Amino acid sequence: MLLPLISLATSLAFSDPLPVRAPRTVGMAADRLVEVDRIIQRGITAGAYPGAAVVIGRRGVAVHQRGYGRLTWSSTGPQVHPATSIYDLASLTKAVCLTTAAMILYDEGKLPLDARVQTILPEFTGQWKERVTIAHLLTHRSGLPPGRRIWLTAKTPAEGREQVLTTRLNSMPGGVTDYSDLGAMVLGFAIERVSRMPLDQFCETRIFQPLGMNSTFYTPEVALRPSIAPTEMYPPRGYGLRGEVHDESAFTIGKVSGNAGLFGSATDLAIFAQMMLNRGTYGG
Repeated sequence: MLLPLISLATSLAFSDPLPVRAPRTVGMAADRLVEVDRIIQRGITAGAYPGAAVVIGRRGVAVHQRGYGRLTWSSTGPQVHPATSIYDLASLTKAVCLTTAAMILYDEGKLPLDARVQTILPEFTGQWKERVTIAHLLTHRSGLPPGRRIWLTAKTPAEGREQVLTTRLNSMPGGVTDYSDLGAMVLGFAIERVSRMPLDQFCETRIFQPLGMNSTFYTPEVALRPSIAPTEMYPPRGYGLRGEVHDESAFTIGKVSGNAGLFGSATDLAIFAQMMLNRGTYGG
């Protein structure tokens, strides 16, 4: 689950506060950043996306922070800024929120990796489910399938949650690695049960606020929508999405989930990446 984050952290490196220096002062060729500009602009010109936010760091400092184009296809849409333009972070939710929350609780002795999920969530029922551990969920080896179309069958968040928890395993726990949104959702439920807090509240108070990630959150306020990039024009919900989680499963269980639902800016992700590079600390 942390593999995407390792890649992210190698390119987004900062220390506190976020210093900005010329590339030459940290041993980075400026022409490499010019090539980044060229590639991003080429994508905008080709119509692949209306805009992008890029943050690049080296040796603990920012060498490149830039917004390109606009958040929407409209010529009057807001210009992109890496610190204030907000995106649906999709499956980065698993690394930035879910895994970090699990490791905080592990450090506190509240969520052992070998704990059986059923001891935390008795409603996690079905064949072989009694063998599934927290470690299985973190490493996508629980045996749960990649996903399930609960948005077609669940009429309420409670029904969606029940369907996730009673999903049949595809394989014996620990035997097969199969990337699973359902496993991330179950882990989110377990974190809520152990912490006795909603997942979004736990992450806000224990991760985002301490790190100063002020543009990272679930369920953005309506007033922020002009600063949020749209994600889809014609989703199953029947209306264009902007500032509302794109993932249908996360939406079905109430918009706050372990697999998706987080929104944030490029600069905030850079802060998080530096915390990882610092082995778990940032600015104290």
